[in-house]
Amino acid sequence: MTTETSDNFSAFASLNRYFTLSQSSKPTLQQAEEAAAALYRMYGADTEEELLLKDDPELIEIYNETKNKIFSAAM
Repeated sequence: MTTETSDNFSAFASLNRYFTLSQSSKPTLQQAEEAAAALYRMYGADTEEELLLKDDPELIEIYNETKNKIFSAAM
């Protein structure tokens, strides 16, 4: 398993834990921020800005929708 694949899997696992947590309790803002960071890492970016600069409108749309779900669970 390459390092990138391992990092992507780790980010996916973090997101899965976050959404599982959000079903039974309200996540904190810090947990939401960590989940959002895991989300852009899952897409292969080191920062949100890097992800948003990619020339892939569909990816950016999915990212923004998922990020909104992450923060909605914490609000």
